[in-house]
Amino acid sequence: MITTNGYDVPAEIVDNYLNGLVNQFFKILPIKESGEPSLNEFMKSLQVELLGFKGLMAEIGNDSMYLTLLSILQYLIENDCETPIVKREVFKAISVCKKLRSKYCETGV
Repeated sequence: MITTNGYDVPAEIVDNYLNGLVNQFFKILPIKESGEPSLNEFMKSLQVELLGFKGLMAEIGNDSMYLTLLSILQYLIENDCETPIVKREVFKAISVCKKLRSKYCETGV
């Protein structure tokens, strides 16, 4: 997979990154459930990372599924949601991450 700078990134590295996103989204749940006040900062940091990846890997960053991840995160940042809503959206984001992995990493793209 080629970056916007013209560098070739092996699919394995992209696969590892997208798999790591699953863990990052999952971390939102225990932080929310514990009432930790740093939840918004964690999600904003994740958002910055996602935006950076979007700029680096245009092929994935322009995918509507990737925009879904950013949109879910934006909603969670802007709204003080109840835990069941956060849980639903986190698991939706995890599902999207897995679909992105399947689309870009397991097919050899």
